[in-house]
Amino acid sequence: MRNRINQFISIVLLAAVSCISALAQYTGMPGTGTTTGTYTAPKGGYGSGAAIGIGLGAAAGAGVAYWALHNRPSVIGCVQQSDQGNAIFNEKDGKLYHLLPDSEVALKPGERVALKGKKTEDQPGRYAFAARKVVKDYGACESGKPSETVGGAK
Repeated sequence: MRNRINQFISIVLLAAVSCISALAQYTGMPGTGTTTGTYTAPKGGYGSGAAIGIGLGAAAGAGVAYWALHNRPSVIGCVQQSDQGNAIFNEKDGKLYHLLPDSEVALKPGERVALKGKKTEDQPGRYAFAARKVVKDYGACESGKPSETVGGAK
């Protein structure tokens, strides 16, 4: 649902920006008395090549940004067994997230995965994660890495 709201807001903002640039070309509004008289076209005509290039560049940049951020995982790490169930140690921020039981994916301890979902803080210093989907399964965790202590402090 949140994705659809973000897409709707993006489309509305894009339409608003497009309207503003169209209004910038309009010199007078009816009833305001700001018309400047007769219109004379420029000698060389209007060159729309630069405007088309800028528009295509902006659209391509927005498309690449959307593609890069669309499936960005929220947590990457190894799933571990803890006192409250499964937990995952996030490699990015170094925090331990307890996987909530209402998560939409089933994970086994010993898997290294990239998950997309929602981070929350149950209590001060205790983080939880509701996994919505597995973005990438990297296989088994490396046994050579030192594992974090899951019940208490590091």
